[in-house]
Amino acid sequence: MNTSNFGLEPLRGKSSDTAKTFILPDKCVSKHFGCAWGPGNKFTIYPRSQTVNKATPKALDNRLFNVRQDVLLFTPILRKLVNESNGTFLSLQKVAEAAKTNDNQVEFLKLSRQFRSIIRVCIEGLQEAASKEQDGVAKNSLQSYITIFYSIECIWHLCEILFIDNIPGDIVLPYLLEWVRFHFPCHEQTAAGLLEACERGSEENAEYWDTVVGMVVQGRVDVARALLKLHSAGESNEFKLVDNSLRSMPVYSVYGGISTGEFTISWKHWQAECRSKLSSRVLASQPNLELIMRIIIGDYTAFESIRSKYSSWFDILGGWVLFTAPWSRRHELGAAAAACAGMAPANRSHLDDMVRALLEGDLHQVIHEIQQISDNGWFATHLTDILFHCGKLKVLDKHQTNVTSRLRDSLILEYGSLLMEHKSLWSVGLSYLASCPPEGLRRAELLLERIPVDTDAKAMRVIAEAKKHGLSSVASQVSRCRCAQAAARARAGGALCWAGRARWAAGAARAARACLTHYAARAELPAQDLLLTAGSSMLLSDTLLFLGKYCDFHRLYKSREFKKAAQLLVSLITSKIAPEYFWETLLLDTLPLLESDEPVFTSNDTYEIMLCLELRSSSLEGEKADLMRLALARNLARTALAEGDGADEGGQ
Repeated sequence: MNTSNFGLEPLRGKSSDTAKTFILPDKCVSKHFGCAWGPGNKFTIYPRSQTVNKATPKALDNRLFNVRQDVLLFTPILRKLVNESNGTFLSLQKVAEAAKTNDNQVEFLKLSRQFRSIIRVCIEGLQEAASKEQDGVAKNSLQSYITIFYSIECIWHLCEILFIDNIPGDIVLPYLLEWVRFHFPCHEQTAAGLLEACERGSEENAEYWDTVVGMVVQGRVDVARALLKLHSAGESNEFKLVDNSLRSMPVYSVYGGISTGEFTISWKHWQAECRSKLSSRVLASQPNLELIMRIIIGDYTAFESIRSKYSSWFDILGGWVLFTAPWSRRHELGAAAAACAGMAPANRSHLDDMVRALLEGDLHQVIHEIQQISDNGWFATHLTDILFHCGKLKVLDKHQTNVTSRLRDSLILEYGSLLMEHKSLWSVGLSYLASCPPEGLRRAELLLERIPVDTDAKAMRVIAEAKKHGLSSVASQVSRCRCAQAAARARAGGALCWAGRARWAAGAARAARACLTHYAARAELPAQDLLLTAGSSMLLSDTLLFLGKYCDFHRLYKSREFKKAAQLLVSLITSKIAPEYFWETLLLDTLPLLESDEPVFTSNDTYEIMLCLELRSSSLEGEKADLMRLALARNLARTALAEGDGADEGGQ
């Protein structure tokens, strides 16, 4: 995604060139080729002739090359991440709406932790899959996924501490130490093993001193003291001196009853005592203990000397803040980051840049960096959204215009559009697009219409989602397509059903004509149950109305309600809405009723049928017409006698 329009130009001298180069197979296209975009982020390369004359062109190679984006999130093992994060995203939108009237900062923190929990479950799933995978290539892919989501979890946690959590007194050190311990647990297993063994002379372990120093740097002073007591010289004066210094180290607490100023005085006094002990050269014979004392007084060279033992400068960040400025606020962490990062300059990783930008409070740069992660925008979208709703994000373009809302919408729209490409995640993508009205709904309308609908079940799902978001035009369009597809497959009943859903008069008329044609040819009326319960849909067209009434006539006839059936049949004949090809069938349907034991047509009904027979003489000819005339004459005689007898009885 090009983010230059939102003030996210490359910072710190980094290049924004993210163009991809594709090398076509040898001799795949002899000279010329063309390119056409397909659905989603796909395009097709094909051989193309450059000739424009009318001469017969030379035969071209018929090979096509499809190039598509490799979407990490479409990997089956990551689908759970997409679906679960969608639920949390939708909850966040509701909380953000409620936050307009009251303070919901606690709810934002809960949702942030939910996102982190989802990421952690994803990492554990990937680790389990990687441990079981036998194929080398697949295993490497899973390991790369683990690296990606480990970085995401690490950055999200730090961002939560610095910008989402409401830290009492803004003293960030305890949370920073927790972050270091959780994501960079150096020597933790070794320390646990040594303490569990609880044996004197533990210094025989090659990692003993590195572990003790590591515990001190992580602020786990009690663990470091316990490990020192396991040394064979743990009862010596040197060890007792260091243990006493660690034991007496002041620890600040917001609820401790002292002010930051009072704590600062106490801390500086403690460090002055430690410096005095160190300068007395009492520890000269114990260089490891001397190193610990240099660390706790915040000696830069001491930290610099142990930097090479750690994979990154993050490992010593908490210790540096702890022993140099434990009262630091969030906005003061940038200097600590610069100091730690500069202890052993080397090739910086992408994670280094992201952590450094976060500690400096440069969310502008953070978003730019996280967009470079190969997670198809999942991280950038969700982190930007929660920061936006927390009110902690402010992005200005080069004209100093606030484009934060536009940036948030842009990321969500891109992510939602990406998910719309997937055959089963499109409904998830739709929920993201719907959260950015009105542009999101316009985009959703265009993308929904392009979803391949190959079954009635999927069509119903698309229609339900469209109606859920107020996209009635899409629901109608999908119904029309299914109507046309059913009609093309000679499924007249299905065509009728979909035409009714779409309220499509032309489609309904076409499907009704197909039903009538089918009945005229095979004497079998399709979709009778549908026609009997169609309700107001019958009014979509005259042909459909006629079909519905004709179906009702058959129902009455089968239930032996002959008089009602006869009245309905006469009304169909006199309405003259029957198609031309159906008049023969309609007129012949009167024969069984004309020949019934008791007359069911009145004389007026009989005259109407006779008139119609003469007017439609071309529809019924020969023997069938003669039989009709004979039956009509006999019925007229019977009805005349019956009506005459009724009149005489009335006169008497």
